[in-house]
Amino acid sequence: MVLIAAAGLVVAGTLSSCGRGRYAPEAGALALADIPTIRVRITSSAVPEWNISTTGGWRLIVDGRRVIESGGPLGQTSVRRQDGAWRFGNLCVPGWQLTIVPSDGFVRCGLTAYRGCLRLIPAPGESFLVINHVDLESYLAGVLGRELYPSWSQEVYWALAVAARTYALFHMRASGAARDYDVGDDQGWQVYGGFSAETEKSWSAVERSRGVVLACGPPGQERIFMTQYSACCGGVVNPAGVIRDSPEMQPLAGGQRCEDCQRCPRYRWGPVRVGKDEIWQALAAAYPSAARMGGVAAVKVVASTPYGRPVWLDVAGKNGQPMRLRAEDLRLAILRNGDSNGRGLFSMNCRIADIGEAIEFSNGRGFGHGVGLCQWGAQAKAEAGWNGQEILQFYYPGAKLFRVY
Repeated sequence: MVLIAAAGLVVAGTLSSCGRGRYAPEAGALALADIPTIRVRITSSAVPEWNISTTGGWRLIVDGRRVIESGGPLGQTSVRRQDGAWRFGNLCVPGWQLTIVPSDGFVRCGLTAYRGCLRLIPAPGESFLVINHVDLESYLAGVLGRELYPSWSQEVYWALAVAARTYALFHMRASGAARDYDVGDDQGWQVYGGFSAETEKSWSAVERSRGVVLACGPPGQERIFMTQYSACCGGVVNPAGVIRDSPEMQPLAGGQRCEDCQRCPRYRWGPVRVGKDEIWQALAAAYPSAARMGGVAAVKVVASTPYGRPVWLDVAGKNGQPMRLRAEDLRLAILRNGDSNGRGLFSMNCRIADIGEAIEFSNGRGFGHGVGLCQWGAQAKAEAGWNGQEILQFYYPGAKLFRVY
């Protein structure tokens, strides 16, 4: 994981609490001149066609050239990529990058409305990615409305606004010019629903936490970090190492006992049985080298956390070829492959046993990877009187709050 230098992001003063539920920054120079723009990929992969409309006036821009401008709304229009040109309805426009910019109102994809603009970037073949360029605070309002229940506490909304802002800024700086987007819009990133997902409660949390992020490190050398979170940790917060390579740092070390998430419907689950053939198909779809294994002969846990959560697995192929991978990567491969039995595999905080033609996942605990903030646990803590800062301090111990704009 690449860490972002505090000098480039976090030079404002730390935040101090002015009473439960109140947050005020100490005086300090702003690290960023204004709210940055984030690039959100709203197609999970490249698409051959996309339908776009607007609620008001709009402009069509191709490679910086204004092609069309209209004061009225755009009806649903098909966009395709063909022979190095864009097919925008009946219009053919040569060029590389196509942008739809609303002059008022919003741009729509299906039933979802988005603030900002949409940029279409060519991908291999005659396909393209659809990317929403939007200011970071509006993006967060569209994230909170999808990540949290409407009835949940404003303190949980505040805490998640800070964690989600930190997560987004980390990826904005870490991706740099390496790709055309900063984050996606699904559960592999943060679930984002655009303007359509915004609520009064989500905007209140965003405005109250404007520009506030988490950082850690020696005084004057603090860095923001990847503040991941999940629905339910199942009783123990996981270290970041269960899902990715991560430097040793206190906020990501995990190990906190968190039984406040017991009301989550997935706090305990199982058993789930997934056939070895289905596991092999899932691995082959995710990792081309797995196709040469000829099938799955066995799955063995080779490393676990002190509380028994599998971290690393050895998958033995029928041809004797071994494959070592993180337990969480196996779960994600099974889910992405669409196996009906695998849909009940809510986490890898479980027991794994070979039962012949299938692998059984039993004594399941939690929903998601369990790293960082536990959403169901945070809600129970808020109901018990914890404020947003206290919630963040529990799930990211040792982290400090900074305002960066």
